[in-house]
Amino acid sequence: MRASRSETVPIRGIDCHVRRWGPGHAPPLVLLHGSQDVSASWQFVVDALERDWQVVAPDWRGHGLSGRSGADTYWFPDYVADLDALLEHVTPDAPARLVGHSMGAQVAALYAGVRPDRVARLVNVDGFGPPGGRQRCACARRTLASTRRARASSPSSGASSRPTAPWCAAPTRHSSARARSRCRRTR
Repeated sequence: MRASRSETVPIRGIDCHVRRWGPGHAPPLVLLHGSQDVSASWQFVVDALERDWQVVAPDWRGHGLSGRSGADTYWFPDYVADLDALLEHVTPDAPARLVGHSMGAQVAALYAGVRPDRVARLVNVDGFGPPGGRQRCACARRTLASTRRARASSPSSGASSRPTAPWCAAPTRHSSARARSRCRRTR
């Protein structure tokens, strides 16, 4: 079993736990877990890799050893903005290789749709596409733009806490008809 190292990266007002395997000089490979998993869930995949990678696996906000935002639900635009901030830390100058499972695959697919210039490769494992389709991508795009503007205006703070648009997307745990109808009206 390959040993991992842990680090904490401040992302958008929370401490994000990131697990790393492999040498720092190897090409980065970002592994994104599903809603019922944590970064350590990727251990068996890391052990099976045939070449050296700098594997980076975050615990999403509210999962594993990452901080909680205090919200009772988490929204896909939050995860997309968190991934954008993480990739600025991990691979600021090059597009990323992303592997996502389940919810992680949905977030990665949304991110690839919103920021295709930041994604070199995407592996979608059991992620049935972005929930909500085009309107969810549009909402994620607006949220990401808002978050990036907030980060640019206050770079010393580490990031904005929650410039999200919860009316754009249903939370990851359950879907709300009211939230979906609001999203349809904002197209």
